[in-house]
Amino acid sequence: MAASYALRGVSIVVAVIAVAGCSSDEQKQEFTVPKALCGVSVPTESLSSLLPASGKQLSARRSGGPDDGAVLCNVSVDGDRVLVISQERISVGDSARHILLSRLSVPQPKSAARGSIAYADRAAVSLLKCRGADVEKEDISTLVKVLEPARRDESAMKDLIQGYTTSLEGQHPCKAAP
Repeated sequence: MAASYALRGVSIVVAVIAVAGCSSDEQKQEFTVPKALCGVSVPTESLSSLLPASGKQLSARRSGGPDDGAVLCNVSVDGDRVLVISQERISVGDSARHILLSRLSVPQPKSAARGSIAYADRAAVSLLKCRGADVEKEDISTLVKVLEPARRDESAMKDLIQGYTTSLEGQHPCKAAP
């Protein structure tokens, strides 16, 4: 009986050492989560929840610009592209939900901001309506998509697209000529 207790004690010690050894090897986000991506402020907590759980270096590269009518922001961690944000001027009449369904085949996205945002765990779309005397009737569509090894998180995606869209709107993108 005493030998049985001794074996259990040894087994527990071995298990604790094994678990402690594994947890010390656990990787983590060593990169700094940026406060802005390609010139647009983002909610860092939401962005962090979507980025890979581990990695050393994050980079964001922008191509295009408002004058081109389209902007692409590629976010990479350790050389792997993990998040893509695209903005483009589109004709009036499309909806955020339709864009998410047609471009990314996201089934049953949720809506926010009176339908100007559609989102799911892996992607989101927002629409800014450009109207006024100095602006033609058009919308600016922003699409965010996470790629593996980034993480899916519906709540974080909703917060990210809402924060990004609010920040973008504050830059008055409708006034820029395509």
